Amino acid sequence: MKKLFTILFFAFNLAAYSQPKEPILRIETGMHSTDGNRISTDATGKYLLTCSDDKTARLWDAASGVLLNTIRVPLGKRLGPLEGQLYACALSPDGKIAALSGWTGDEWDNTVCIYIINAQTGAFIHRIKGIPNVTLDLEFSPDGKWMAASVYGSYGVRIYETVGWGEYNRLEGYKNAVYNIAFKPGGGLASVSYDGKLRLYNERFELLVEKGGLPGKEVSSLAFNPAGNLLAVGYNDAADIDVRNATDLSLLYKPSVEGAENIKGGLNTVSFSADGSKLYGGGTLSKRDKEDDRNRILRCWTNSGRGSYEDMPLMKNNIVDIKPLPNGEMVVLGHYPDIAVINLQNDVNWYVSARNNNYSDINKSHFRINTSGSSFGVTPMKQEAYSFNVMSRRLQNEPSLYPSPVDINAGTTVTNWKGSDIPSVNGKKALFVNNSGQGLSTDISSDGKQVVFGSEFWLYLSDNDAKLIWKYYLPSSALTVNISGNDKMVAATLVDGTIRWFSMADGKELFAFYLHTDKKRWVLFTPSGYYDTSPGAEDFLGWHINNGPDDAPSFYPVSRFKEKFYRPDIIDAIFETYNEEEAITLANSRSTKKLITSEKSIREKLPPTVIINSPSSGSNISSNTVSINYTINSPEDAPAKNLRVLIDGRPVATERGLKPIAGQKITVTVPSKDCIITLLAENDNGTSPETNLYLKWTAPVAAKEEFIYKPKLYALVIGVSDYNNPELKLGFAAKDAGDFAGTIYKQKGSLYSDVIVKKLTNKEATKDAIIDGLEWIQKQTGQKDMAMIFYAGHGINDNNGVFYMLPVAADLERTRATCLNFEELKQTVSSIAGKVVVFIDACHSGNVMGSTKRGGTDINAVVNELSSTENGAITFTSSTGKEFSLEDQAWGNGAFTKAVIEGLNGKAAINGKNKITIKSLDAYISERVKELTKGKQHPTSVSPPNVPDFPIAITQ
Repeated sequence: MKKLFTILFFAFNLAAYSQPKEPILRIETGMHSTDGNRISTDATGKYLLTCSDDKTARLWDAASGVLLNTIRVPLGKRLGPLEGQLYACALSPDGKIAALSGWTGDEWDNTVCIYIINAQTGAFIHRIKGIPNVTLDLEFSPDGKWMAASVYGSYGVRIYETVGWGEYNRLEGYKNAVYNIAFKPGGGLASVSYDGKLRLYNERFELLVEKGGLPGKEVSSLAFNPAGNLLAVGYNDAADIDVRNATDLSLLYKPSVEGAENIKGGLNTVSFSADGSKLYGGGTLSKRDKEDDRNRILRCWTNSGRGSYEDMPLMKNNIVDIKPLPNGEMVVLGHYPDIAVINLQNDVNWYVSARNNNYSDINKSHFRINTSGSSFGVTPMKQEAYSFNVMSRRLQNEPSLYPSPVDINAGTTVTNWKGSDIPSVNGKKALFVNNSGQGLSTDISSDGKQVVFGSEFWLYLSDNDAKLIWKYYLPSSALTVNISGNDKMVAATLVDGTIRWFSMADGKELFAFYLHTDKKRWVLFTPSGYYDTSPGAEDFLGWHINNGPDDAPSFYPVSRFKEKFYRPDIIDAIFETYNEEEAITLANSRSTKKLITSEKSIREKLPPTVIINSPSSGSNISSNTVSINYTINSPEDAPAKNLRVLIDGRPVATERGLKPIAGQKITVTVPSKDCIITLLAENDNGTSPETNLYLKWTAPVAAKEEFIYKPKLYALVIGVSDYNNPELKLGFAAKDAGDFAGTIYKQKGSLYSDVIVKKLTNKEATKDAIIDGLEWIQKQTGQKDMAMIFYAGHGINDNNGVFYMLPVAADLERTRATCLNFEELKQTVSSIAGKVVVFIDACHSGNVMGSTKRGGTDINAVVNELSSTENGAITFTSSTGKEFSLEDQAWGNGAFTKAVIEGLNGKAAINGKNKITIKSLDAYISERVKELTKGKQHPTSVSPPNVPDFPIAITQ
């Protein structure tokens, strides 16, 4: 880290640039995506604050692990992956203020800043400017009066008053970076530095004691015990931990470092428990023989570090920070990144980890790619291999046999590339790689004339004479690179969990792929923001928009602009042009859909945003009525028109027609349980990003309260086999509908007080009858009831990409007049007061039923619409994107419906219980359909982000 900061900070810190105004694409999964750096807590232990290299800080509910707020800082372009990285965070004792810093502000100020931010809303309160290098640690004093910041290099520690945020003092005399600081209970401060010294200051921040001659030069961590008489110290370059007298820094004793004696940084992070009875340490120490990838050890010593110890394999990568909670629990942050809270018995209360795959295997042969670059295989760290075909969008859990990257090929040899600053090509040094961060990967073209290098910051292309052809600044480190067999593109796996493709001609990025760790949900996107996505993954990608150096940035999921940017055809065209701009032109020339091709920027067509001012997210409640103060911000030329209020993803009955006013107050009725209230504002440009309020129910709940009201189940069940057009005839769609209706009717008197079914099959399933049925289910379903909509039949997209369900009299030459527009279903779903579950088996014939001029069925877009936050339906579909849905005489149903019926009849019940939940039904359907179809069909299930899992049936 020392070399990185010194070279890069001063190499780039030459001239100030203005902050970029153009939107910046970012992956957002609800968790940090790259290195975790620091964790902080408030005085009561209610909140946790984490920060990361991914340029976000996140506020968590300490008891449950629920994410309460994602805090963003301005991003830059010139410094690529550096500007905005957060190395330090601190939460004020009252939990209201988040202080963030790292590589922050240098791009436009030439100096680093500290952002002082409202922890609940993310709004900027103040910006402390003029810090000469990156900030490595931030801490608030226990009384909240002071904030201390440690600075990289020899700049020491700066003390700020929290009233006005003026600088109070500078602690100088350091010869190297200060990596950790801690306020002493009762007053005073201690620091550790890579100059090999430990320093102690009094309450006036005057130096009292300076201690050298320590076991290591790189003193990395320290922690006072609650009584303020002990100080634990950890080292990055020595397998040692000291516990010292917190008055004169004399050595008192050494906790056992057994097992870490020869491991650099083995236990370099330390913390006492809240009562001081335990000492915890962590770092690089791991259980190498453990199969579980969570093998980094957290060690707990008894008797304040004097006693015996217990080792807990806990995190996926190095432990970087440990903090105590007042109730005796401990919170641990891992580099991976991952977060864990352990209780008094050292058992895990909750654990969350990154949702991106780790491609950092030392063996680079795990990344394989085909001739055109359209199909690849990769093996994430300690996981099974997967392969993906970009053109068919087919994801398979199996390895690829395509070529791996090589460092010897066609007469060219690359040496000294792994972990080196300067690799060599055919014996000649590639000097252009110097000072670009550590080399990580390489590959050679099929003819041996070109070489690609991936490093911590850059992607390079050189000739076989070690001369640079082009370079590209990467958003994160390139772990592996692989040139396609036709030498037209190079793909790279990055630390941020994305795989990105670049043109070999000029180095420009072509497109990127992100796969969630569930190995189901993925996003493909181009640098301009054109995208395709699997069901449930649309909001993993968003636009970050800077609002100036002193204001919080905005963030909008790409789904808010889907009308223009949802363009799977552009991604397909890249493999014909190998150029994004040309692919856009080609796709537009082929499309019969009315396209939005205006260059009007996203900034000029923004939806509103909503800020919840009170109560705070994570608040305890004991009343069924909650008053919410909120503010709506909307562009002047597109004022907010409406506000929607959702509870656990479903609309509140009283919200219809509510007109928002800035700073308005509303009162919402909530259930007697933990819940999430979501506010969504609308203007002519679209719907705001969701703003969530997490509330925890604390009042006693009567033991029988959950049985006072049994919900009713209303079901609209549609199935068409015998179409008027004999070419559309299906074998089992009508039978599927009848069998589904009979299955759910069995739930009458068990989970549901009543089951009311409106069934429309074959000749009954006219367009008018289906529309009447949608209106019926919307009106009948109350807020505590359940609605199910089941459709089995054909579904198509017209030339404009609009999805239609085909009633019995469907005429494919008169789609708009005779078929049911998806908007009818979407509007019904969004308006139903109760929970909504939709089953769609609408792809039996795929694209064979229409003329070649018609588009294929795009079921992914349908699912994403229905299951979005604003529509809120849990959606099950029979297959993904371009797949067929299969039916067979041997099954007596379509594969999907057969699995649904089996699951609802008990095979999807949770082990040891009689409940069948949304998640357990999804798991059963997924495996059963793959079994029936021998892997040819892959059903999907997507739940809106704020709808918790719940029982859908119980076994009889």
